[in-house]
Amino acid sequence: MTLAMVKQVGVIFLLSTMGCVAMGGPLIRWLVRARWLQPARYKDCPPLQAYQQRTKQGIPTMGGLLVLGVALAVAVLGGGMQSREGWLLVFVVVSMAAVGLVDDVLKLRHPNAKGLRCRPKLGAALIIGGLLGWALAHPSLGYRQAVVPWTGMRWDVGWGWVPLAMMVIAGCAHAVNLTDGMDGLAAGCLAVAFGALALVALADPARYQIAVWCGSLAGACAGFLWFNSFPASVFLGDVGALGLGAALGALALFLNAAFVLMIIGGIFVAEALSVMVQVASYRWRNKRRVFRVAPLHHHFHLGGLSEQKLVVRFWILGAVLAVLGLTTLARS
Repeated sequence: MTLAMVKQVGVIFLLSTMGCVAMGGPLIRWLVRARWLQPARYKDCPPLQAYQQRTKQGIPTMGGLLVLGVALAVAVLGGGMQSREGWLLVFVVVSMAAVGLVDDVLKLRHPNAKGLRCRPKLGAALIIGGLLGWALAHPSLGYRQAVVPWTGMRWDVGWGWVPLAMMVIAGCAHAVNLTDGMDGLAAGCLAVAFGALALVALADPARYQIAVWCGSLAGACAGFLWFNSFPASVFLGDVGALGLGAALGALALFLNAAFVLMIIGGIFVAEALSVMVQVASYRWRNKRRVFRVAPLHHHFHLGGLSEQKLVVRFWILGAVLAVLGLTTLARS
């Protein structure tokens, strides 16, 4: 890591942040004119439905178009396309964002906000992850080695590399999508996670282009909070949540940090696990639930914690987990 590299990534972060802040207002007005507004949700959960109708319904969605557009533009201008990783990242992000865009459009057209079913979305994510893994599978490229947290060891995943890439891309995309349920929650946690990965990339000068992407994505998420923090003026939508989640997973794979990401992105892991546990308990324990409702943030919200305080606490936990994740790389 050199001071010049840190400064350059810092400038990219600031440009991305300012780009989102500058373009957010016009985009929100355009979304309102286009009637791309948050539809009714949670008809199967009356407490959440009532809260959503009071505070969320009618607010513009698909703000992820702004985040991804600004992040991609700034990263390209910053030299992010000068490496193999840049082109592959664009493929992953655009592909998953396209899936999210279709999902968003279908939700707007359906009276109960039903978009794509889970299986097509999961299948698309697995295919995209598989293609990414296949493109990076040759041993000479060095991507198949994954850092084992706190050991200083690198494990050659071997034949398991492509399945690992599939799980990371699909898991990250859907975990971020599940987390995107409160004002600023997903965007804030993503900004922290991308920032942590930027520090990982900066530790190796050969990975400067990856740091450019991390800094640009972190800045775009931070800038989006200008409009997405409570009370939100715009939401990410599935186009943003799936695209950004896939980007997070791809960058971790580029950095041999797939296992470390489970710590850095611990908030997303917890949100996804809460849904899996809830569904399994409901199906196999005679419709008994572990949580009041899943994902996890709704469990705490229905327990009486205000949305503002809950989101800030999740940001704090996300920052703590990011620092903890960085400590796992101290010996690698």
